[in-house]
Parts: sequence; structure tokens; C-alpha cells
Amino acid sequence: MGFPTLQKLTQAFKNESQVLFLAVQTVFEGYEFNSRDKLRKNQLEWGLKIPMAHAAGNPQTHEIPAIMSKYRSGGTPWAVLIDQNGSVVYNHFHIQPVQATALIEQLLSDAKDN
Repeated sequence: MGFPTLQKLTQAFKNESQVLFLAVQTVFEGYEFNSRDKLRKNQLEWGLKIPMAHAAGNPQTHEIPAIMSKYRSGGTPWAVLIDQNGSVVYNHFHIQPVQATALIEQLLSDAKDN
């Protein structure tokens, strides 16, 4: 998910202990621009107080980062939502804040019902 969406969601769920956000910058092109330093600048610029990681592929071999293979992501921004049981419930290119909020609220409701 993009930084504006991530910012909105982290604010909306900041007091919900059952929700954890993290971001992984997967670099499969634009290696000189998509650096760890740029990630940190974006984190500060958007006020994101969440864990953020940097996973770069190999610019010489064009191998993509392993996390992209594992979660079958294919671009940026990519969103993955995982439920309390570790099952992936959403895995797709981009997500709108309203859609993400509804999915997260449903997951929270499902968790309370169990």
C-alpha cells in the first residue's frame, strides 16, 4: 500500500492492539533511488512509527527480492493483509483506505467471535 494509505490506516488503528503494521520496501528496479536512506526519509516524512524493512533484489541478475516470491507480489505499492491465524486474506496491487479499513474491521470482528 502506498504511504498515504499506510498513514491513514496506522492512524485509524493506532489504539487497536490486535493490529500490527509493517512495511517492506522491495526493490526490483530503480536501485539507486529506492535505497534504505530513501525509505527512512519517507518513513519520517509520512510520520510512520512502524517497523520498516528494505529488501533489494539483484540489479546484475534482475533477481527479485525473496519476499516478493514468497508473497507473490508484483509491483509497488503492494498490500498484504494477514489474519490472526497467519492466513493471507488480501494480497494484491494497491488497496484503498476504505477497503483496507473494512477488511481490518472484519478481521477484528472475526477474531472477537472466535
